[in-house]
Amino acid sequence: MKDNSMKKTIKEATEEWVRDFTSIPQDIVIKLHKAGDEIYEVTPGNDDYDSLLPMWGTMWSFRTSADGWWIEKENNRQAMADCGFRIYEQEDYGYIFGIDGAGYDFYEAHWIPLYKARGLKWHCD
Repeated sequence: MKDNSMKKTIKEATEEWVRDFTSIPQDIVIKLHKAGDEIYEVTPGNDDYDSLLPMWGTMWSFRTSADGWWIEKENNRQAMADCGFRIYEQEDYGYIFGIDGAGYDFYEAHWIPLYKARGLKWHCD
C-alpha cells in the first residue's frame, strides 16, 4: 500500500510556495516612492490602472533566485499580469507585486493560476 501522507493538493502546494514570499506592507512602498526612490510599474498594459498601487494593502517579492529569474522575462511578467498581479521594480527590493482586488479567494483567483503559470509541479494530480 502506498503512503499518501506526502501527497499535496495544488492548493496545499501553492500555499507552501506563497509562504516563502517576502511580504511588504504597502506603506513601505509608499514611503519609498515619496522618498524619491525609483519604483516603476512594469505590469504589461499598466496604462489601464487609475491608482498608483494595487488595492490590497500587502505586496510581495519572490525570495528565491529561481522565481526572481523567472519574473525577469517579459513574457512571464505578462503571465503574472494575466493572473491578476500588478508588478513593480525597485532597486533594493527587485520585483514587487500586488493584487488589485479584495473580498474573494486569492488562491483560486490569483495564486493557483500563478503557480501553474510558473510551471511548478509540487502537487499530485
